[in-house]
Order: sequence, then structure tokens, then C-alpha cells
Amino acid sequence: MRGYFGIGVERISKVLNIGNLFRSANAFNASFVFTVASQYKRDLGKLSDTSDSLAHIPFYSFPTVNSMLLPKNCSLVGVELTKDAIELPSFRHPQCAAYVMGPERGSLSSELMNN
Repeated sequence: MRGYFGIGVERISKVLNIGNLFRSANAFNASFVFTVASQYKRDLGKLSDTSDSLAHIPFYSFPTVNSMLLPKNCSLVGVELTKDAIELPSFRHPQCAAYVMGPERGSLSSELMNN
């Protein structure tokens, strides 16, 4: 197997949404999951993360964008609707990537978008 990918979220407010995402990440064989500026409570997240993904894949919690530490040569890919975004069907996925999505009612922070 070549490469890897991780899935994360920034500023998510609903723990159940994080649990849903982590369950999906586990189902798609993500190498790791992470949060940025989000509070994740595993006991509550387990209500929606029925696969208990954190028992199977690493979890990283970064309090800020500046505190993020990704593996060397890992490309950070923001999943966002912007006028200059590349549509997923034509997007060339990096061999090693960390995909990050924004909050339920908003967008990725400008700090993360500029990272």
C-alpha cells in the first residue's frame, strides 16, 4: 500500500457530527483523524461513532491551526466551496494527504486556508 490519508475538522461544534465523520473515516481506512479548535468528547462521540474508530486509528487534537503537526510531506487539503476550488471529480489527490472540513455553519478559517 502506498501513501495514506487522514481526515479532520476545524471548529466543529457538534460532537455527534465529529463521531459520524470518524466512523466514516474508519470505514474508508483513513490512517488518522484529527480536530482543530474543536472539543471532542469520546464518550459522547461514541453515540454516533458506532465503530469506535478511535480504538482502531490514531486521533490528534490540535487546539489551534498553528499547533497542527502533520507528517513530513503530508499535503493539507481543505474541503471547501470557494470560487477557485477544484471540483472533486477532477482533483488530483496527493499520495499523502490530510483532508480537513470546516464547521457546520461556516467555512474553514482564513488562517487554515492560508496554511
